[in-house]
Amino acid sequence: MASEERQELRGTTLDARYTLGGVIGIGGTGVCFEATRLSDGHPVVVKTLRPIFADHPDLARRLRREGEVSRRVAHPSIVPVIDEGILYDGSPYTVMERIDGEPLHRILRRMGPLEVPVVAAIVLRVADVLHRAHAAGYVHRDVKPEHIILDRTSKGELRMWLLDFGVCAAETAPADEVERERGRVYGTPSYVSPEQASGNPAVDARADIFGLGVVVFEALAGRLPYSGSTVTNLLRAIIREDAPRVGLLVDGVSQELDAIVAQMLSRKRENRLTNMRALARAWLPYARDRRAIERNIAASLDLKTASTGYRSVVSEHVTTVERTAA
Repeated sequence: MASEERQELRGTTLDARYTLGGVIGIGGTGVCFEATRLSDGHPVVVKTLRPIFADHPDLARRLRREGEVSRRVAHPSIVPVIDEGILYDGSPYTVMERIDGEPLHRILRRMGPLEVPVVAAIVLRVADVLHRAHAAGYVHRDVKPEHIILDRTSKGELRMWLLDFGVCAAETAPADEVERERGRVYGTPSYVSPEQASGNPAVDARADIFGLGVVVFEALAGRLPYSGSTVTNLLRAIIREDAPRVGLLVDGVSQELDAIVAQMLSRKRENRLTNMRALARAWLPYARDRRAIERNIAASLDLKTASTGYRSVVSEHVTTVERTAA
């Protein structure tokens, strides 16, 4: 059973540096453990591949790529990967900092649709991380509420994390790996761009603009722009149908903002905003008193038990899977 995978590692010590505790997340390809760094007792997270993927070279490379992104982008909203190693079966593991916070999907479930200024403040935070990632040669490909984590500092300030670069497109990826991606959909079906839905591996920053557009639509309208009775039907809808206009569904969305969201969700990527800087400029007027808005967001977070929130974060972090395009 999946719940029993990698249980042989529980309580063991890796490379005389990390003692593993219990499993805190099992996803499509990975297993995460809570762990402790022996040198100073610092709590960390160890991520491994599931045993059935232990000898899968592309997945091993992707696991290591999360560390590459952490080092090359070095943004405060990207979870630091602080170490790497090899398990007894030859598969890699990575060691990440522990984080706490409330995922955006839980916030939406708890609070319902958000006000425009709140959405604008979150968009500006995410856009800043993605701008830096794109400049370093990475396209996230799986922007969704589960991967946007909001936290509150001791001074009441807002902190944000963007998780899971495990399925990112990278300019450092070998040509044969990219070619093997052709005809496959990387990311979560409800949030992928039309080019991802069609199995095209040649994506750029505009794929993440579309994904962020889906997040924006969901945050404002309380529903996704696309649906389907099966994954195949959902992907077909994303490829073939224009997204509904959020301004027709939500009071308080101006014509100007409606046009921005529609541009983010354009099926033709040449009609989308060109990059995250352009997107940030478009959204900035909707978060005029940005610091006050962010402090209000921080104050509203449900952080009753940090460990429980963290367990949810890691569980979501490892659940992205590859799906074959129709």
